[in-house]
Amino acid sequence: MDEVDLEWQFTQQWPGDETLDGYVPRVGEHVFCYRPSDGKTHCGVVDENRCGLFLTTCAGGKMVLTAALWRVQPHPWAATCPPRRAA
Repeated sequence: MDEVDLEWQFTQQWPGDETLDGYVPRVGEHVFCYRPSDGKTHCGVVDENRCGLFLTTCAGGKMVLTAALWRVQPHPWAATCPPRRAA
């Protein structure tokens, strides 16, 4: 087994960052994020959740959030999300 295989195995076992409420979203999951300290919100699809929470937002932007500061919950795509922008 070469180094790449070992690194891949390690990252597969490495859990994502816990959020303020302990929920760890999966890559590809649509989530709603709320920061209690200032009431800021984001919804979007999780691109990565290691060393931060990386989102493609429903408004078409990219965000990197400090996972421990945000309450995160799974959230089905809904009419309440901002319209998606064309890529």
